[in-house]
Amino acid sequence: MEDEPELLHARIAVLEAKLKEEREAHSAEIAQLKLENYDALEASQTRYQGELAIQHANFKRQIAELRARLEAFDA
Repeated sequence: MEDEPELLHARIAVLEAKLKEEREAHSAEIAQLKLENYDALEASQTRYQGELAIQHANFKRQIAELRARLEAFDA
């Protein structure tokens, strides 16, 4: 019975060490997920900007066509 507090302290130390390892592992996993999410967001944003550029070019082309029609109509 005299060894029981020492055994409990040893068990607590083992559990604290395991908890610390798990925290570090989870922290690394979360950091990796954040990086992957950032990369995915960046790729999505790049695609979105590309789509906007295409839409802008199409809009400018349509405006030019409408202006040409209007000028032909006015002439």
